[in-house]
Amino acid sequence: MKNLPKEYRVFHDLRLDHDGSRYFQMDFLIITRNYCIIIEVKNFAGTLYFDRTYPQLIRSKDGQEQAYLDPLIQVDVQKSRLNDWLTFHKFPSLPIETLIANANSNTIIRTTPGFTPIFKKITGKETLITKINTLEKKYPSEQLTQRQSTRLSNTILQKNTPLNPDILNLYQIDEQDLLKSVQCPECAALHMHYHWGKWTCSQCSYASKDAHIQTLRDFALLIKPNITNKQARLFLQIDSIDIMQRMLSALELPYSGQFKNRAYKLNGLIHE
Repeated sequence: MKNLPKEYRVFHDLRLDHDGSRYFQMDFLIITRNYCIIIEVKNFAGTLYFDRTYPQLIRSKDGQEQAYLDPLIQVDVQKSRLNDWLTFHKFPSLPIETLIANANSNTIIRTTPGFTPIFKKITGKETLITKINTLEKKYPSEQLTQRQSTRLSNTILQKNTPLNPDILNLYQIDEQDLLKSVQCPECAALHMHYHWGKWTCSQCSYASKDAHIQTLRDFALLIKPNITNKQARLFLQIDSIDIMQRMLSALELPYSGQFKNRAYKLNGLIHE
């Protein structure tokens, strides 16, 4: 998002109150004086098929298929709730655009024949800024004054209520008591070992190239949303610094710090 105009206000990981008891979340919200954009970020590998006859997202990877909630429906719900939120807080009606951004550069995206217009709503990280620039031309008229824009930004920051439950403390579990290793997706045993580019379960012989992703999600949800190479090796039970580095780099996660102090941000895995 570094190449956006400086007057664009970018918010990340927002959680806003919808009706006093329910909340809605947005990965990214970009506010301009002309319009705003909701961006839902995914990090899927493999082939994604947007099924429009029965709205769902089907991912094909390593010969297996898995169905997910259609993110296009997801952002439409977010759009409706953001509209309600703006009205409730007495802001002028703003045009709201929605985009799905997939962070994995190697993903192949397909859809039901005849529904190619959905590709206007889907982008990769390399073309995201281009998509946003195209939308800027679509909305040349200002809808907010500078004062209204500032008030909107301040209200969003004030009303944002991140969900950060301390699960270990809630259930009185010590972090040291957590069982470490990668869990087998097939038999649920904690007996997976990494060798020659794949995880293999020593109990049922199931093999997977990405079984570690769920374990990293567990780390983010149970312990904290960022992880170092050393912490990942301990949690996944991997000895090699280089192998762990390649695994984390392949996920294309944002990070902070350099070398051994580098911490990878796992939020994108949680929202997949």
